Amino acid sequence: MSSRLDGGARRRKLSFAFVWLGLAFTSVWMVITGLSGELEVFLIGALAFGGFAFVRLLKNKLPLVWVNTCWLTSTNAAIFLGACVVHVDGHIDIMLVPMVGFPFAVFSIYRDRFYIAATVALPIILWFTWFFLHDVWTPIIDQATAIRYYAPMSALTAFSIIVYPVFYFAIVSAQHSTEIKRARLDAEQSSRAKTVLLSGISHEMRTPLNAVIGLAELLRDDGMRKGDAQLADFAARILHSGETLLATVEKTMHFADIAVRRTAVTLVPVDVASVITRVLDTYRDEAKERGVTLVADTAGERVLAEPALFEEALEQLVENSVRYSGAGSNVAVRVEKHRTGYHRITVSDNGPGFGSVDPALAFSPFERLAHATGTTFGAGMGLALARIKAEAMSGSVGIDFDVPSGARVWIELPAAFDDAASRTALRPRDSSQA
Repeated sequence: MSSRLDGGARRRKLSFAFVWLGLAFTSVWMVITGLSGELEVFLIGALAFGGFAFVRLLKNKLPLVWVNTCWLTSTNAAIFLGACVVHVDGHIDIMLVPMVGFPFAVFSIYRDRFYIAATVALPIILWFTWFFLHDVWTPIIDQATAIRYYAPMSALTAFSIIVYPVFYFAIVSAQHSTEIKRARLDAEQSSRAKTVLLSGISHEMRTPLNAVIGLAELLRDDGMRKGDAQLADFAARILHSGETLLATVEKTMHFADIAVRRTAVTLVPVDVASVITRVLDTYRDEAKERGVTLVADTAGERVLAEPALFEEALEQLVENSVRYSGAGSNVAVRVEKHRTGYHRITVSDNGPGFGSVDPALAFSPFERLAHATGTTFGAGMGLALARIKAEAMSGSVGIDFDVPSGARVWIELPAAFDDAASRTALRPRDSSQA
C-alpha cells in the first residue's frame, strides 16, 4: 500500500511541475500583453496565469484531476481568445495544436478516459472555430507587433508544450513500470508464503482425517456385524466424505511440494500410448457411469518425462473432461506434433467448454469455474496441478479457446529421440523462483 501511495505522490509532484512551467510562461505572456496597452489582451494573459495560480494555491484542497482540468481549460480558453485578438501572423493558434497532447500525459496514467476525451476535444473544437471564423474578426494587436513579439513567444511556448509532456510521460511511465515490478515481486512472495502455509496445514489435517476414516470403518463394520443398517449407512457416508476430503488434502500437499520444487525430477523416454491407456483405464468405469465415451488415438510417440508426473498430469485433464463434459459426450485423447522437438497430448470433449473464462483464472489453484458449480465435486486444482507438473518436466499445459464447441486442453512435452535416450536430470528450482 505504501509503495502505491509513494507512486501517487510522485505522480502528483510531477503533475504540479506543469503548474510551475505554466506560471513561468504565463508570467512572460502577462508582461507581453501588458506592454501592448490593450486591457482586453492583458486580461487574456491574466486568464491563463490565473488558472495556474488558482490551482497552485488550492493544490492541497482539490483532487488532482480537478486541478489538471482547471489549468488545461483556462489555458485552452486563453490561447483561443488570444488567437482571436492578435493578428494571424502572431501564430497564437499554433499553441492549440500541441495542447491536444497534454491530456494524454496528465490523465492516461489514471485511465481517466472521460477527461482525456473531453480535454482533447476542447483544443480541437477551439482551433476549428478559430480557423473558420478568424477572417471575420478584427484583431486588436496589429501585424507588426504580432510578428515582432507574439510570433517568437508563440513558437517557444508551442515547442515547450510538445517537449515537456514527452519527458513527463517518460518519467511517469518508468515509475509506473517500477511499481508494477515491485507489485509482481510482492505477489510472488505472497504466493510462496501461501504455498508453504498450505503444505503445513495439509500435513496437520491428514492425521486427524486418517483417524476419522479409521473410526468410520470400525463403525461401519460394527453396524454390519450387528445388523444395524442405519449405523452402517451413516458410517459409510462419513467414510466416503472423509476419503474425499483426504484426497483433496493429498492433492494440496502434492501441489505445495511441486510448487516449491522439493524433489528433483528425472526425465526419461516414456511411451505415450501406454500412459494414455493406463489413464483411460483408470477413468473407464466412472466414464461409463456418467455416460461418457473415451477414445484414444496414439501411435509410437515417446516423450521425455517423469513417468509418474506425466501420468498424474494427464489424469487431471481426463478427470476434468469426464466429470464436466456431461452425459452422452465423447472424450478423446490424441497425440500431435505441434512444433519441432515436442509432442502435444490433447484431451478434447464436446461438453459445455470454458466459454469466456479468463485463461489465467482457469489455471488458478482452488478456482472452480462457472460450469463446475453444482453437484460435481472438485477443489479447483486439476488444471493448476497439471500445469505445475508439466512445467516441472520442461513442458507446458494450455487451453485452446478457439474451438467452436466443447473444450480442448493439452500437455506439451519434449519429444524423446533415439539419440536422446540418456537420462536428463533437472535440478530442483530454487523456491524463490517457483
